[in-house]
Amino acid sequence: MRYLLLLIPVLFAVLHYLTGKYPFSALVTISCAVSCFFAPAGVSMWIIAAYLLSVIGDYFMAHSDGKNGDKMLLGGISGFFCAHVCFFVYSLFSSLLFQPGDAFPYIRTAVCLLLIAVYSVFLGKQLLPAVEERFLKIGAAVYACISLLVMTSSLLYAVPTLSAALFVSGIACIMISDTIIAYSRFLKVKKWNRLICPLYFACHILVAGSVFALPSP
Repeated sequence: MRYLLLLIPVLFAVLHYLTGKYPFSALVTISCAVSCFFAPAGVSMWIIAAYLLSVIGDYFMAHSDGKNGDKMLLGGISGFFCAHVCFFVYSLFSSLLFQPGDAFPYIRTAVCLLLIAVYSVFLGKQLLPAVEERFLKIGAAVYACISLLVMTSSLLYAVPTLSAALFVSGIACIMISDTIIAYSRFLKVKKWNRLICPLYFACHILVAGSVFALPSP
């Protein structure tokens, strides 16, 4: 029954798609944060902090096309960086969701190494050379590193449960969304732009689902 609460952020996501208005984007994340308080295992303040910092980052990103675009973009990167730090701490120290497991360790390690290699090439060969402003270049590099860290750590330490699968899927969605933003903003490749918001919203809804899927203590 509690999973029905996730229909609220889905509704706000649909309204954002229909109207393009920023408040509906913020309401997707805020409603996900509120729904987590009804999880049977309780709510982690790291998850709530990640959601609230995402709202801040989303605000800056949504207003980064104007006169102070680079500064607003840097503010957005900073907000989402802090959100990723919260996701990383949660995934690393949550004893219920993430524990060292023996399920497919070699496959998971291989996937992580491949992901690191591919993303390193993307950063070094494509993204960073295309960013002209120095502080923005540093911000983009640091953000990409924490994004990659959260993704790889969740793959390495997640036991094969529904909760872990939902969390990893959510982090994968935000990483793909961020990569599309980088392609659009700096490399002027815009053909995937329509996927940015759906993937961003899917991240927060899936993470909320992963919190619901945790067993009661």
